Amino acid sequence: MRNVKSMMQGLSIGVRSRAHLVIGVIALVIVSVLWRSAFADVFPDKPIKFIVGFGVGGPTDIVARVLADQLSGILGKRILVENLTGASGNMATQAVATAGADGHTYLIGATPLAVNQSLFPDFPVKFGKDLVGVAPIGATSNVLVVHPSLNIKSMAEFVRLARERPDFITYATLGQGSSSHLAGVAFDMLAGTRMVPAAYRGGGDAAKDLIGGHIHAWFATIPSVLEAVRAGQLVAIATTGPERATWLPDVPTIAETGFPGFDVRLWVGVFSPAGVPGDRMRAIEEAIARSMASQEMQKILDNQGIAPFAMNRVQFDTFVSREIDRWKNIVGALKK
Repeated sequence: MRNVKSMMQGLSIGVRSRAHLVIGVIALVIVSVLWRSAFADVFPDKPIKFIVGFGVGGPTDIVARVLADQLSGILGKRILVENLTGASGNMATQAVATAGADGHTYLIGATPLAVNQSLFPDFPVKFGKDLVGVAPIGATSNVLVVHPSLNIKSMAEFVRLARERPDFITYATLGQGSSSHLAGVAFDMLAGTRMVPAAYRGGGDAAKDLIGGHIHAWFATIPSVLEAVRAGQLVAIATTGPERATWLPDVPTIAETGFPGFDVRLWVGVFSPAGVPGDRMRAIEEAIARSMASQEMQKILDNQGIAPFAMNRVQFDTFVSREIDRWKNIVGALKK
C-alpha cells in the first residue's frame, strides 16, 4: 500500500509539474505574441528619405540637410537627402506623391509647390489629394538688389526708371516659378513696369553676372548677396516680406515703399504622400517640432535668414491651400 501511495504521490507531483510547464510555455507564447504585436509597427524601421526638388547648396537644400541631421539623432535612423531637380520642382513632388505611403519618404517643398498648382494645371499631383503637409520649417524674404551703375538708391528711382524704359531692366531668376522670378512678376503687376527675366541655374552664377554688371537687378535671397551689399558691390533697394529683415534693418520692405500688401517669401516645409498612417505622421511631426525647438536648429536657420513658422499640421495645410489660391492671379499674368 505504501508503494502504491508513493507512486500516486509521485504521479500527482509529475502531473502538477507538467501542468506548470505547459502553463509556463503558454504564458511564454502569449508574452512573445504580445511583444511582437507591440513592436510590429516600430517606426521608422528603415532609413527615411527627404527628396528636394532644387539643386545642392540652395536654401531649400541646406534646410533639408540640417533637418535630416537633426532628425537622424532624434529618430535613431539615418535620413537620406536626394536632390531630384527638374520641371520647377515637379519631378520631386511627383516622386514623393507616388511613393509608398509608409511614412519613409518626404518632400522638402517650398513656395514653387503652391505656384506650380496653377502654373502647370495638367500636372497630375494635387495638394490635399495626393500630397499633404506635415510640418512647416520657415520662410525667408528676398531683397531687391541692383548694380551700382544704375545710380539708383531708392524704390521710387527704380520704379521711375522701369516705367520710363520698358524691357530695359534685366533681373536674374533661378528659373520659372522660383521666388526670384515670382517677385519680379508680382512687382511688374503692382508697379505697372515691364522688366526682363534672365534665368540662371544657380545663385552663384546670378550673383557673378550681377556684380559684373551683365544684368541690372535680382530679387535675391539675403544670404546670397549680403556680403556684396556690405562691400558696396550691390545696392539693396527693398525686401519682399511683410516685415523688415533682421539682417538688413535699414532697408525698407516693398510694401513700405508704396505697394502695400506686397509679400513674396520663400517658405519651406515638409510634405508626405497622402495616406500615411496617423501615428507615423504624428511621430514625424513631433520629431520636427523637437528639432525646430533646439538652439542649434534656430541658429542654423537664422544664418540662412529663415524665420521659423509656428504652425501645427492642420494650420500648415491651410496656409499652403491659401498660398495656392493667392498665386493664381500672378500665375495668370505670368502666362500672358
